Amino acid sequence: MVCRTEGNLELRPMMANDVSIALRIIHDYDEDDADEAQETYRRGIDGQYCLCENRVVIGVVGAKHIPDTDGAFGLSWTYLQRDHRRSGKGTRMLNWMIEIMKEQDARKVFVHASDYIDPTDGDIYRDARDSYLQVGFVQEIRQSDYYAPGESMLVYGMRLSPREVVNVVLNLQEIKLTDVDEIPETNDAYWLAWELVAQGQGTKPQDFQRIFDEVRGWGGRTIYMAFPSDVANASTLVTSARFKTSGRLIDYYEDGIDEVHYRYDF
Repeated sequence: MVCRTEGNLELRPMMANDVSIALRIIHDYDEDDADEAQETYRRGIDGQYCLCENRVVIGVVGAKHIPDTDGAFGLSWTYLQRDHRRSGKGTRMLNWMIEIMKEQDARKVFVHASDYIDPTDGDIYRDARDSYLQVGFVQEIRQSDYYAPGESMLVYGMRLSPREVVNVVLNLQEIKLTDVDEIPETNDAYWLAWELVAQGQGTKPQDFQRIFDEVRGWGGRTIYMAFPSDVANASTLVTSARFKTSGRLIDYYEDGIDEVHYRYDF
């Protein structure tokens, strides 16, 4: 069992009887996050950890390998009980989690955050964002109005192993659209799914209009897409359909291959 201890603090793997406590901690900040976390924990709690003080759970954190990447990890639900904020315990929890990811041969880790301003409590995620920066994360993307009008999504990245010099070979396959869904925890933001197909079998720029009409009919505000930077035909396709580049996550898939993000605003 992978654990970290210092004085009366301990970071240990989450157990089944911790889930209800973890959800209460998350719910105290964000009901939507608590609902999403409940679904995550229902699928499994492997990679999830609890921060305990005198054996009482006061915080939650977790990380998992991102599929189809070479050692990229995503930091999951990371929350500390409100009465322990600004005590240094959240930073300690993050540093311990980073140590554990390094032991799992993580190459880079990413985390999503919000700049939501609560009418009563103000910038409720400011402490979390400050903690990410304090332990070494760097902001790589800011998607304005992502979760809702006025609420942005920020993505931070942190390298955990030395960068390798690689020779990237371009992928000349084409993009075929496969599905469109509303993004969880957002108000009327949608995500276009795709797959790679042989040349001549991909989606054409004019094919996007049907999707635009459909999403507009649903009241959609924005459509997002993202592609590996080595997929040579992706940028030409989506910019021809009037998508705009909205940022990139550096070395996301592997060293030398970023994830490039695009958006279409109605």
